[in-house]
Amino acid sequence: MFRWQLVASLIISALSVASMNAQSSGHPRFFPYEVKTRTLSNGLRVVVIPTPEFRGTVTFSTVIFAGSRNETQAGKTGLAHLFEHIMFRHELGSEAGGYQNAMEQLGAFNNAWTDYDLTYYHPTTFSANLEGPVQRPGGAVPGLVELEASRFKDLKLDRKTFQVEAGAVLGEYRRIFSDPGEKMIEALSPAAFPHHPYGHTVIGYAADVENMPQAWDAAWEFYANYYKPNNAALVIVGDVDADAIFKLAEKNYSDWKPSHPPQIPPEQPPAGPQSLHVSWDADVSPRLFVGYHTPAMQPGNKETAITLLLPELLTSRSAPLYQKLRYQKQSVTAFDVQDGRELLESNDPHLLLLNCELVLERFQSQGQSYVSDVRADVLAGVDALKQFSRQPNARRTLQVVQSKFRNDLLARFDSTANIAEQFAWFYRFQRDPNVFDTLVESVNSLQPGDIDAYAAKYFVDSGRIITTLWRDPPPAVSEVNP
Repeated sequence: MFRWQLVASLIISALSVASMNAQSSGHPRFFPYEVKTRTLSNGLRVVVIPTPEFRGTVTFSTVIFAGSRNETQAGKTGLAHLFEHIMFRHELGSEAGGYQNAMEQLGAFNNAWTDYDLTYYHPTTFSANLEGPVQRPGGAVPGLVELEASRFKDLKLDRKTFQVEAGAVLGEYRRIFSDPGEKMIEALSPAAFPHHPYGHTVIGYAADVENMPQAWDAAWEFYANYYKPNNAALVIVGDVDADAIFKLAEKNYSDWKPSHPPQIPPEQPPAGPQSLHVSWDADVSPRLFVGYHTPAMQPGNKETAITLLLPELLTSRSAPLYQKLRYQKQSVTAFDVQDGRELLESNDPHLLLLNCELVLERFQSQGQSYVSDVRADVLAGVDALKQFSRQPNARRTLQVVQSKFRNDLLARFDSTANIAEQFAWFYRFQRDPNVFDTLVESVNSLQPGDIDAYAAKYFVDSGRIITTLWRDPPPAVSEVNP
Protein backbone atom coordinates (compact mmCIF):
# COMPACT_ATOMS: atom_id res chain seq x y z
CA MET A 1 0.00 0.00 0.00
CA PHE A 2 1.27 3.53 -0.78
CA ARG A 3 1.94 5.86 2.16
CA TRP A 4 1.56 9.29 0.62
CA GLN A 5 -1.65 9.88 2.61
CA LEU A 6 0.34 11.26 5.55
CA VAL A 7 1.31 14.38 3.60
CA ALA A 8 -1.65 14.68 1.24
CA SER A 9 -3.65 17.17 3.31
CA LEU A 10 -0.67 19.52 3.65
CA ILE A 11 0.02 19.40 -0.09
CA ILE A 12 -3.60 20.02 -1.04
CA SER A 13 -3.82 22.92 1.42
CA ALA A 14 -0.74 24.62 0.00
CA LEU A 15 -1.97 24.21 -3.54
CA SER A 16 -5.38 25.62 -2.66
CA VAL A 17 -3.78 28.80 -1.32
CA ALA A 18 -1.64 29.15 -4.47
CA SER A 19 -4.66 28.59 -6.69
CA MET A 20 -6.76 31.20 -4.86
CA ASN A 21 -3.96 33.75 -5.09
CA ALA A 22 -3.60 33.14 -8.83
CA GLN A 23 -7.32 33.45 -9.48
CA SER A 24 -7.72 36.62 -7.42
CA SER A 25 -4.94 38.38 -9.36
CA GLY A 26 -6.29 37.40 -12.77
CA HIS A 27 -3.42 35.01 -13.52
CA PRO A 28 -3.76 31.51 -15.02
CA ARG A 29 -5.31 28.94 -12.73
CA PHE A 30 -2.09 27.13 -11.78
CA PHE A 31 0.97 29.10 -12.90
CA PRO A 32 1.15 32.13 -10.61
CA TYR A 33 2.57 34.56 -13.20
CA GLU A 34 1.30 36.23 -16.33
CA VAL A 35 3.01 35.09 -19.53
CA LYS A 36 3.34 37.65 -22.32
CA THR A 37 4.50 36.62 -25.79
CA ARG A 38 5.38 38.13 -29.12
CA THR A 39 6.81 36.61 -32.31
CA LEU A 40 9.14 38.71 -34.47
CA SER A 41 8.81 38.69 -38.26
CA ASN A 42 11.83 36.36 -38.52
CA GLY A 43 10.09 33.73 -36.38
CA LEU A 44 11.85 34.44 -33.07
CA ARG A 45 9.50 33.84 -30.16
CA VAL A 46 9.88 36.25 -27.26
CA VAL A 47 8.34 35.21 -23.93
CA VAL A 48 8.31 37.59 -20.97
CA ILE A 49 7.26 36.53 -17.48
CA PRO A 50 7.32 39.54 -15.14
CA THR A 51 8.15 38.55 -11.55
CA PRO A 52 8.46 41.86 -9.69
CA GLU A 53 8.95 40.19 -6.32
CA PHE A 54 12.47 39.22 -7.44
CA ARG A 55 13.44 42.87 -7.27
CA GLY A 56 16.12 44.12 -9.63
CA THR A 57 17.04 40.73 -11.11
CA VAL A 58 16.39 39.04 -14.43
CA THR A 59 17.18 35.81 -16.26
CA PHE A 60 17.51 36.37 -19.99
CA SER A 61 17.51 32.87 -21.43
CA THR A 62 17.79 31.66 -25.01
CA VAL A 63 16.35 28.31 -26.02
CA ILE A 64 17.73 26.69 -29.16
CA PHE A 65 15.34 23.94 -30.22
CA ALA A 66 18.19 21.63 -31.18
CA GLY A 67 20.22 19.11 -29.25
CA SER A 68 21.89 15.79 -29.93
CA ARG A 69 18.63 14.61 -31.55
CA ASN A 70 19.49 16.94 -34.44
CA GLU A 71 22.83 15.25 -35.16
CA THR A 72 21.90 13.01 -38.05
CA GLN A 73 25.19 12.72 -39.96
CA ALA A 74 27.35 9.68 -39.31
CA GLY A 75 30.61 10.65 -37.65
CA LYS A 76 29.30 14.10 -36.65
CA THR A 77 27.78 13.55 -33.22
CA GLY A 78 28.35 15.80 -30.22
CA LEU A 79 28.09 19.08 -32.14
CA ALA A 80 25.15 20.46 -30.15
CA HIS A 81 27.08 20.03 -26.92
CA LEU A 82 30.23 21.42 -28.52
CA PHE A 83 28.38 24.61 -29.41
CA GLU A 84 27.26 25.00 -25.83
CA HIS A 85 30.99 25.46 -25.13
CA ILE A 86 31.83 27.41 -28.26
CA MET A 87 29.18 30.09 -27.69
CA PHE A 88 31.07 31.38 -24.66
CA ARG A 89 34.20 31.98 -26.77
CA HIS A 90 32.56 34.59 -28.97
CA GLU A 91 34.77 37.49 -30.03
CA LEU A 92 33.15 40.82 -29.33
CA GLY A 93 34.29 43.07 -32.14
CA SER A 94 37.89 42.03 -32.68
CA GLU A 95 38.65 41.13 -29.06
CA ALA A 96 39.29 37.44 -28.39
CA GLY A 97 37.15 36.46 -25.42
CA GLY A 98 35.45 39.84 -25.58
CA TYR A 99 31.96 38.49 -24.99
CA GLN A 100 32.85 36.70 -21.79
CA ASN A 101 34.90 39.65 -20.53
CA ALA A 102 31.90 41.93 -20.99
CA MET A 103 29.61 39.48 -19.19
CA GLU A 104 31.99 39.37 -16.26
CA GLN A 105 32.03 43.17 -16.09
CA LEU A 106 28.24 43.08 -15.89
CA GLY A 107 28.51 40.71 -12.95
CA ALA A 108 26.30 38.18 -14.70
CA PHE A 109 26.02 34.53 -13.78
CA ASN A 110 26.37 32.93 -17.18
CA ASN A 111 25.94 29.25 -17.97
CA ALA A 112 24.27 26.77 -20.33
CA TRP A 113 23.42 23.10 -20.80
CA THR A 114 22.64 20.71 -23.64
CA ASP A 115 20.08 17.92 -23.80
CA TYR A 116 18.76 15.54 -26.43
CA ASP A 117 16.24 18.04 -27.80
CA LEU A 118 17.43 21.52 -26.88
CA THR A 119 20.35 23.73 -25.85
CA TYR A 120 19.65 26.27 -23.14
CA TYR A 121 21.58 29.46 -22.30
CA HIS A 122 20.60 31.30 -19.12
CA PRO A 123 22.57 34.36 -17.99
CA THR A 124 21.17 36.00 -14.86
CA THR A 125 22.01 39.57 -13.86
CA PHE A 126 20.53 42.85 -12.66
CA SER A 127 17.58 44.20 -14.60
CA ALA A 128 19.45 47.47 -15.06
CA ASN A 129 22.06 45.63 -17.15
CA LEU A 130 19.67 44.62 -19.94
CA GLU A 131 20.08 47.76 -22.02
CA GLY A 132 23.43 49.40 -22.57
CA PRO A 133 25.73 51.09 -22.51
CA VAL A 134 26.31 50.09 -18.88
CA GLN A 135 28.95 52.15 -17.11
CA ARG A 136 31.68 50.20 -15.36
CA PRO A 137 34.98 51.33 -13.77
CA GLY A 138 36.84 50.17 -16.87
CA GLY A 139 34.49 51.95 -19.25
CA ALA A 140 31.13 51.41 -20.92
CA VAL A 141 29.92 47.85 -21.56
CA PRO A 142 27.13 46.76 -23.96
CA GLY A 143 23.90 45.69 -22.33
CA LEU A 144 23.05 42.03 -21.86
CA VAL A 145 20.49 41.94 -24.69
CA GLU A 146 23.03 43.31 -27.17
CA LEU A 147 25.68 40.84 -26.00
CA GLU A 148 23.36 37.87 -26.35
CA ALA A 149 22.10 38.95 -29.76
CA SER A 150 25.67 39.37 -30.98
CA ARG A 151 26.75 35.80 -30.32
CA PHE A 152 23.57 34.17 -31.56
CA LYS A 153 23.36 36.20 -34.76
CA ASP A 154 27.04 36.41 -35.65
CA LEU A 155 29.26 34.05 -33.66
CA LYS A 156 32.97 34.70 -34.24
CA LEU A 157 36.03 32.73 -33.17
CA ASP A 158 39.21 31.49 -34.78
CA ARG A 159 40.07 27.90 -35.64
CA LYS A 160 42.65 27.57 -32.85
CA THR A 161 40.09 28.57 -30.21
CA PHE A 162 37.66 26.09 -31.73
CA GLN A 163 40.22 23.28 -31.54
CA VAL A 164 41.12 24.04 -27.94
CA GLU A 165 37.47 23.99 -26.88
CA ALA A 166 36.79 20.83 -28.88
CA GLY A 167 39.71 19.17 -27.12
CA ALA A 168 38.27 20.15 -23.75
CA VAL A 169 35.10 18.22 -24.56
CA LEU A 170 37.15 15.00 -24.69
CA GLY A 171 38.12 15.51 -21.06
CA GLU A 172 34.46 15.99 -20.19
CA TYR A 173 33.59 12.80 -22.08
CA ARG A 174 36.10 10.81 -20.04
CA ARG A 175 34.78 12.23 -16.80
CA ILE A 176 31.13 11.51 -17.64
CA PHE A 177 31.73 7.94 -18.71
CA SER A 178 33.75 7.08 -15.65
CA ASP A 179 30.27 6.67 -14.15
CA PRO A 180 28.91 3.12 -14.65
CA GLY A 181 25.34 4.30 -15.20
CA GLU A 182 26.33 6.67 -18.00
CA LYS A 183 28.42 3.94 -19.61
CA MET A 184 25.37 1.69 -19.59
CA ILE A 185 23.29 4.37 -21.33
CA GLU A 186 26.02 4.76 -23.94
CA ALA A 187 25.92 1.02 -24.60
CA LEU A 188 22.15 0.56 -24.71
CA SER A 189 21.24 3.65 -26.74
CA PRO A 190 22.31 2.36 -30.19
CA ALA A 191 20.54 -0.93 -29.51
CA ALA A 192 17.34 0.81 -28.44
CA PHE A 193 17.43 3.38 -31.28
CA PRO A 194 19.33 1.94 -34.25
CA HIS A 195 17.69 4.33 -36.76
CA HIS A 196 17.23 7.49 -34.70
CA PRO A 197 19.65 10.09 -33.24
CA TYR A 198 18.65 9.04 -29.72
CA GLY A 199 21.01 6.18 -30.51
CA HIS A 200 23.91 8.29 -29.27
CA THR A 201 24.29 10.18 -26.02
CA VAL A 202 24.24 13.97 -25.80
CA ILE A 203 28.01 14.28 -25.73
CA GLY A 204 28.39 12.03 -28.80
CA TYR A 205 30.19 8.84 -29.76
CA ALA A 206 33.74 8.46 -28.42
CA ALA A 207 35.34 8.44 -31.89
CA ASP A 208 33.44 11.59 -32.88
CA VAL A 209 34.47 13.39 -29.69
CA GLU A 210 38.11 12.48 -30.30
CA ASN A 211 37.84 13.86 -33.83
CA MET A 212 36.09 17.10 -32.83
CA PRO A 213 39.11 19.39 -33.29
CA GLN A 214 38.92 18.49 -37.02
CA ALA A 215 35.13 19.04 -37.25
CA TRP A 216 35.30 22.76 -38.09
CA ASP A 217 33.18 22.62 -41.25
CA ALA A 218 30.55 20.27 -39.80
CA ALA A 219 30.26 22.40 -36.69
CA TRP A 220 29.57 25.58 -38.62
CA GLU A 221 27.03 23.75 -40.74
CA PHE A 222 25.21 22.77 -37.53
CA TYR A 223 25.28 26.39 -36.34
CA ALA A 224 23.96 27.63 -39.70
CA ASN A 225 21.11 25.11 -39.66
CA TYR A 226 19.89 25.40 -36.08
CA TYR A 227 21.05 28.66 -34.51
CA LYS A 228 18.35 30.63 -36.26
CA PRO A 229 15.45 32.76 -35.01
CA ASN A 230 12.71 30.43 -36.23
CA ASN A 231 14.37 27.63 -34.24
CA ALA A 232 14.76 29.61 -31.02
CA ALA A 233 12.94 31.44 -28.26
CA LEU A 234 13.87 34.08 -25.72
CA VAL A 235 12.46 33.44 -22.24
CA ILE A 236 12.91 36.45 -19.98
CA VAL A 237 11.88 36.20 -16.34
CA GLY A 238 12.37 38.87 -13.71
CA ASP A 239 11.70 42.38 -12.58
CA VAL A 240 11.07 43.74 -16.07
CA ASP A 241 8.52 45.58 -18.18
CA ALA A 242 7.28 43.36 -21.00
CA ASP A 243 6.78 46.15 -23.52
CA ALA A 244 10.33 47.39 -22.96
CA ILE A 245 11.67 43.88 -23.48
CA PHE A 246 9.74 43.48 -26.73
CA LYS A 247 11.24 46.72 -28.02
CA LEU A 248 14.76 45.60 -27.08
CA ALA A 249 14.20 42.26 -28.80
CA GLU A 250 12.97 43.95 -31.97
CA LYS A 251 15.93 46.32 -31.96
CA ASN A 252 18.60 43.66 -31.43
CA TYR A 253 17.20 40.52 -33.09
CA SER A 254 15.03 41.61 -36.03
CA ASP A 255 17.93 41.30 -38.52
CA TRP A 256 18.66 37.68 -37.51
CA LYS A 257 17.98 35.65 -40.66
CA PRO A 258 15.80 32.49 -40.48
CA SER A 259 16.61 29.12 -42.03
CA HIS A 260 14.94 25.78 -42.71
CA PRO A 261 16.43 23.19 -40.32
CA PRO A 262 16.75 19.60 -41.62
CA GLN A 263 14.05 17.10 -40.67
CA ILE A 264 14.71 14.45 -38.05
CA PRO A 265 14.22 10.83 -39.19
CA PRO A 266 11.10 9.24 -37.70
CA GLU A 267 11.58 6.80 -34.88
CA GLN A 268 11.04 3.12 -35.63
CA PRO A 269 8.95 0.77 -33.42
CA PRO A 270 11.01 -0.92 -30.69
CA ALA A 271 12.42 -4.33 -31.57
CA GLY A 272 12.59 -5.91 -28.12
CA PRO A 273 12.95 -7.66 -25.90
CA GLN A 274 16.68 -6.95 -25.81
CA SER A 275 19.44 -7.74 -23.33
CA LEU A 276 22.94 -6.26 -23.13
CA HIS A 277 25.88 -6.57 -20.76
CA VAL A 278 28.59 -4.00 -20.05
CA SER A 279 31.87 -5.24 -18.62
CA TRP A 280 33.48 -2.98 -16.01
CA ASP A 281 37.18 -3.10 -15.20
CA ALA A 282 36.86 -2.82 -11.42
CA ASP A 283 34.84 -4.32 -8.60
CA VAL A 284 31.81 -2.05 -8.32
CA SER A 285 28.29 -2.69 -7.18
CA PRO A 286 26.55 -4.59 -10.00
CA ARG A 287 23.97 -2.55 -11.89
CA LEU A 288 20.74 -3.58 -13.56
CA PHE A 289 18.69 -1.38 -15.86
CA VAL A 290 15.18 -2.51 -16.75
CA GLY A 291 14.06 -0.23 -19.56
CA TYR A 292 10.83 0.32 -21.47
CA HIS A 293 10.13 2.52 -24.47
CA THR A 294 7.79 5.37 -23.53
CA PRO A 295 5.81 7.83 -25.68
CA ALA A 296 6.84 11.29 -26.80
CA MET A 297 5.93 14.24 -24.61
CA GLN A 298 2.80 16.08 -25.70
CA PRO A 299 1.65 18.22 -22.77
CA GLY A 300 -2.09 17.98 -22.43
CA ASN A 301 -2.62 14.32 -23.24
CA LYS A 302 -3.06 11.54 -20.71
CA GLU A 303 -0.04 9.49 -21.76
CA THR A 304 2.25 12.42 -21.10
CA ALA A 305 0.60 13.01 -17.74
CA ILE A 306 1.16 9.38 -16.74
CA THR A 307 4.75 9.43 -17.95
CA LEU A 308 5.41 12.36 -15.64
CA LEU A 309 4.04 10.34 -12.70
CA LEU A 310 5.99 7.14 -13.37
CA PRO A 311 8.96 7.95 -11.09
CA GLU A 312 6.56 8.52 -8.20
CA LEU A 313 4.49 5.40 -8.95
CA LEU A 314 7.49 3.10 -9.24
CA THR A 315 10.54 4.41 -7.40
CA SER A 316 9.42 6.79 -4.65
CA ARG A 317 10.05 5.58 -1.12
CA SER A 318 6.37 4.77 -0.67
CA ALA A 319 5.91 2.88 -3.94
CA PRO A 320 5.28 -0.86 -3.52
CA LEU A 321 8.15 -1.86 -5.80
CA TYR A 322 10.61 0.35 -3.93
CA GLN A 323 9.36 -0.99 -0.61
CA LYS A 324 9.87 -4.57 -1.77
CA LEU A 325 13.38 -4.10 -3.15
CA ARG A 326 14.81 -1.78 -0.51
CA TYR A 327 13.09 -2.82 2.70
CA GLN A 328 11.31 -6.16 2.49
CA LYS A 329 13.97 -8.11 0.55
CA GLN A 330 16.84 -5.63 0.90
CA SER A 331 18.05 -6.79 -2.49
CA VAL A 332 19.21 -3.39 -3.78
CA THR A 333 21.07 -0.49 -2.23
CA ALA A 334 19.50 2.06 -4.59
CA PHE A 335 16.46 2.06 -6.86
CA ASP A 336 15.48 5.02 -9.00
CA VAL A 337 14.78 6.22 -12.52
CA GLN A 338 18.10 6.75 -14.29
CA ASP A 339 18.34 10.16 -15.99
CA GLY A 340 14.57 10.34 -15.67
CA ARG A 341 13.87 13.84 -16.87
CA GLU A 342 16.26 13.73 -19.82
CA LEU A 343 15.00 10.39 -21.13
CA LEU A 344 11.33 10.40 -20.17
CA GLU A 345 10.56 14.00 -21.12
CA SER A 346 11.65 14.02 -24.77
CA ASN A 347 10.39 15.24 -28.13
CA ASP A 348 10.28 11.71 -29.54
CA PRO A 349 9.53 8.40 -27.80
CA HIS A 350 12.38 7.62 -25.43
CA LEU A 351 13.00 5.38 -22.39
CA LEU A 352 12.04 4.68 -18.82
CA LEU A 353 15.16 3.18 -17.22
CA LEU A 354 14.67 1.62 -13.79
CA ASN A 355 18.11 1.59 -12.16
CA CYS A 356 18.94 -1.08 -9.59
CA GLU A 357 22.22 -0.94 -7.69
CA LEU A 358 22.93 -4.36 -6.22
CA VAL A 359 25.01 -5.54 -3.24
CA LEU A 360 28.51 -6.51 -4.36
CA GLU A 361 29.10 -9.10 -1.60
CA ARG A 362 25.81 -10.80 -2.31
CA PHE A 363 26.58 -10.91 -6.01
CA GLN A 364 29.98 -12.43 -5.28
CA SER A 365 28.36 -15.21 -3.25
CA GLN A 366 25.21 -15.87 -5.31
CA GLY A 367 26.25 -14.87 -8.81
CA GLN A 368 23.79 -14.14 -11.58
CA SER A 369 20.93 -15.95 -9.86
CA TYR A 370 20.81 -12.92 -7.53
CA VAL A 371 20.55 -10.58 -10.51
CA SER A 372 17.80 -12.73 -12.00
CA ASP A 373 15.83 -12.53 -8.78
CA VAL A 374 15.98 -8.73 -8.73
CA ARG A 375 15.08 -8.64 -12.41
CA ALA A 376 12.01 -10.78 -11.80
CA ASP A 377 10.88 -8.54 -8.94
CA VAL A 378 11.22 -5.41 -11.08
CA LEU A 379 9.30 -6.96 -13.98
CA ALA A 380 6.53 -8.04 -11.62
CA GLY A 381 6.40 -4.60 -10.01
CA VAL A 382 6.07 -2.90 -13.37
CA ASP A 383 3.44 -5.38 -14.50
CA ALA A 384 1.45 -4.59 -11.35
CA LEU A 385 0.63 -1.18 -12.82
CA LYS A 386 -1.49 -3.00 -15.41
CA GLN A 387 -3.91 -3.64 -12.54
CA PHE A 388 -3.35 -0.41 -10.69
CA SER A 389 -7.09 0.34 -10.52
CA ARG A 390 -7.69 -2.91 -8.62
CA GLN A 391 -5.29 -2.02 -5.82
CA PRO A 392 -6.81 -1.02 -2.47
CA ASN A 393 -7.33 2.74 -2.30
CA ALA A 394 -6.15 3.17 -5.89
CA ARG A 395 -8.14 6.36 -6.40
CA ARG A 396 -6.81 7.92 -3.19
CA THR A 397 -3.26 6.88 -4.07
CA LEU A 398 -3.55 8.55 -7.46
CA GLN A 399 -4.96 11.72 -5.89
CA VAL A 400 -1.98 12.00 -3.58
CA VAL A 401 0.48 11.41 -6.44
CA GLN A 402 -1.30 14.07 -8.48
CA SER A 403 -1.08 16.48 -5.56
CA LYS A 404 2.60 15.79 -5.08
CA PHE A 405 3.24 16.48 -8.77
CA ARG A 406 1.55 19.87 -8.50
CA ASN A 407 3.34 20.72 -5.28
CA ASP A 408 6.74 19.72 -6.65
CA LEU A 409 6.14 21.78 -9.79
CA LEU A 410 5.22 24.86 -7.75
CA ALA A 411 8.31 24.38 -5.59
CA ARG A 412 10.50 24.82 -8.67
CA PHE A 413 9.34 28.42 -9.13
CA ASP A 414 11.69 29.80 -6.49
CA SER A 415 13.96 32.08 -8.56
CA THR A 416 14.03 33.84 -11.91
CA ALA A 417 16.54 31.27 -13.16
CA ASN A 418 14.45 28.28 -12.12
CA ILE A 419 11.19 29.74 -13.45
CA ALA A 420 12.83 30.42 -16.82
CA GLU A 421 14.35 26.94 -16.98
CA GLN A 422 11.16 25.13 -16.04
CA PHE A 423 9.15 27.15 -18.52
CA ALA A 424 11.65 26.60 -21.36
CA TRP A 425 11.79 22.87 -20.65
CA PHE A 426 8.07 22.36 -21.17
CA TYR A 427 7.41 25.20 -23.61
CA ARG A 428 9.66 23.61 -26.24
CA PHE A 429 7.24 20.76 -26.91
CA GLN A 430 4.32 22.69 -28.38
CA ARG A 431 5.34 26.35 -27.90
CA ASP A 432 2.34 26.73 -25.57
CA PRO A 433 2.61 29.78 -23.26
CA ASN A 434 0.05 28.14 -20.95
CA VAL A 435 1.95 24.87 -20.79
CA PHE A 436 1.98 24.60 -16.99
CA ASP A 437 -1.80 24.84 -16.82
CA THR A 438 -2.09 22.40 -19.71
CA LEU A 439 0.13 19.92 -17.87
CA VAL A 440 -1.66 20.23 -14.57
CA GLU A 441 -5.10 19.90 -16.13
CA SER A 442 -4.06 16.66 -17.83
CA VAL A 443 -2.59 15.27 -14.61
CA ASN A 444 -5.72 16.24 -12.69
CA SER A 445 -7.91 14.44 -15.24
CA LEU A 446 -6.30 11.02 -14.72
CA GLN A 447 -8.31 8.10 -13.41
CA PRO A 448 -6.90 4.82 -12.04
CA GLY A 449 -7.95 2.97 -15.20
CA ASP A 450 -5.73 5.27 -17.26
CA ILE A 451 -2.69 3.86 -15.45
CA ASP A 452 -3.83 0.32 -16.33
CA ALA A 453 -4.20 1.19 -20.02
CA TYR A 454 -0.82 2.95 -20.21
CA ALA A 455 1.00 0.04 -18.58
CA ALA A 456 -0.73 -2.50 -20.83
CA LYS A 457 0.33 -0.51 -23.92
CA TYR A 458 3.94 0.31 -23.07
CA PHE A 459 5.18 -2.18 -20.48
CA VAL A 460 5.37 -5.06 -22.94
CA ASP A 461 8.08 -7.46 -24.04
CA SER A 462 8.64 -5.77 -27.41
CA GLY A 463 9.38 -2.46 -25.70
CA ARG A 464 11.76 -3.82 -23.07
CA ILE A 465 15.56 -3.53 -22.96
CA ILE A 466 17.59 -4.88 -20.05
CA THR A 467 21.20 -3.91 -19.39
CA THR A 468 23.60 -5.19 -16.75
CA LEU A 469 27.06 -4.12 -15.60
CA TRP A 470 29.66 -5.80 -13.45
CA ARG A 471 33.26 -6.90 -13.57
CA ASP A 472 33.85 -9.88 -15.83
CA PRO A 473 34.26 -12.77 -15.57
CA PRO A 474 31.27 -13.19 -13.25
CA PRO A 475 32.19 -14.74 -9.90
CA ALA A 476 31.34 -18.39 -9.42
CA VAL A 477 28.31 -19.21 -7.30
CA SER A 478 29.35 -20.23 -3.83
CA GLU A 479 28.69 -23.87 -2.97
CA VAL A 480 28.15 -22.93 0.65
CA ASN A 481 24.46 -22.67 1.48
CA PRO A 482 23.54 -19.14 2.61
